[in-house]
Amino acid sequence: MKSDRSESYLGRHWLWLLGFQTLPIVIAIVVGLMLTGFVRAKQGDSFLVWIAVILALVGLILLFLAKLPLYRKGRLFTFGSKSMPEKSGRVYRIAYALIGLGVVTMMLLLAVLR
Repeated sequence: MKSDRSESYLGRHWLWLLGFQTLPIVIAIVVGLMLTGFVRAKQGDSFLVWIAVILALVGLILLFLAKLPLYRKGRLFTFGSKSMPEKSGRVYRIAYALIGLGVVTMMLLLAVLR
């Protein structure tokens, strides 16, 4: 018998609804951890700085890996993910999200530590 993704235990509308119910909890946990990290950073702890640097570095590595098929074709300077395979396009967007999170965290740290 052929299995289809749409035949899951919960329908798509339930999964979507449950996702919106858990989203505020996840956001609250992340904001709480960030605020604790900012307070600790004011006291001289560099943990949040390292987290921001690691996020940005992982993003850069993923960006390189996503653009690797284009580099192999000789296309060095391209923007966007239209000319990439679908899997590389997803990795490309995740990479930019991680780089953005790292940059925003560093900017917030700079604002808090002044």
